[in-house]
Amino acid sequence: MKLIKITLAALLASGLTGAAQAEVLRFSSFEPPVAHVTKNILTPWAADVNAASDGELDIQIFPGGTLGRNPAQQLKLVEDGVADIAWVIPGYTPGRFNEGTVSELPFLVPNAEVGSAAMWSLYEDGLFKGDYESFKLIGIMVSYPNGLASTVEVTEPADLKGRNLRAPGPTMLSAIKSLEAVPVGGITGPTLAESVSRGLIAGTFTQFGAIETFRLGDVISHYVDLPLGATPMLIVMNKARYDGLSDKAKAAIDQYSGAAFSARFGVSFDANVAEARARILGENEITVLQPDEALTARWEEAMAIASADWIAGTENGQAIYDAFKAEIAAASSAN
Repeated sequence: MKLIKITLAALLASGLTGAAQAEVLRFSSFEPPVAHVTKNILTPWAADVNAASDGELDIQIFPGGTLGRNPAQQLKLVEDGVADIAWVIPGYTPGRFNEGTVSELPFLVPNAEVGSAAMWSLYEDGLFKGDYESFKLIGIMVSYPNGLASTVEVTEPADLKGRNLRAPGPTMLSAIKSLEAVPVGGITGPTLAESVSRGLIAGTFTQFGAIETFRLGDVISHYVDLPLGATPMLIVMNKARYDGLSDKAKAAIDQYSGAAFSARFGVSFDANVAEARARILGENEITVLQPDEALTARWEEAMAIASADWIAGTENGQAIYDAFKAEIAAASSAN
């Protein structure tokens, strides 16, 4: 009888220990918990991975800068082990993840779904090196293409000459320079509305999802609806942390990462931009310019130097540019 009691106690202890062994992974987002990407993409992703791990993982979302408020510090949080996973905007850390800035070039990315699929394909094909190899990459994706939101009326490229404009990445800042405007870097999304309202910048390259998230609708009055470059984004995980997980936990993460994450992100992001656009334009007096073919051609010509400069200044630039265009075409025809 005593032996049976000891055996039962051991089994119960083993069961309790097993239940307590879920590996907690901290997932940092600089967005508020109700913002679209955090609420509708990152949080469901974490739930799916947790379920697939059969109790081996407990991925917890830390939104609103709980682990670190500055969007520019998210990568460092992962490198330092403060966060295990984070949503990163590479443009806030210029000089890192350089190859992916190809997506910032104007008139390439038509939407987030196609652009995100193309980005992951280039990574899988080995065209993204350097910092990309230092992390476990859960997702490589892009935003819906940015148009120009401004406080002044803009029709022709020449209308921007001498005006201060912001962009969320170094390549888009170069594109602003090609328009003879003054590129202004270092302004993150959360400080954008204040920078516009204080007159520090006349406008920014952005899209309607960000306009809604960062409350730009009531401080801008004009929007040029052209694909002036997408914002590259990453979901990165500390590589050592991933390597230390069980095979089952790794498999759960891998199941929902890579091309699967790109598809999840792109479809959701595009849908939200369309919905946000309708809400923003319904609530605010914003004049939207949708250039005809001739005017679009003039914008393309004015900004062509940005692509030429990127190719010339990036190692393996021509090959990456050509491959990205080809993957964009392939992904577009598949959708």
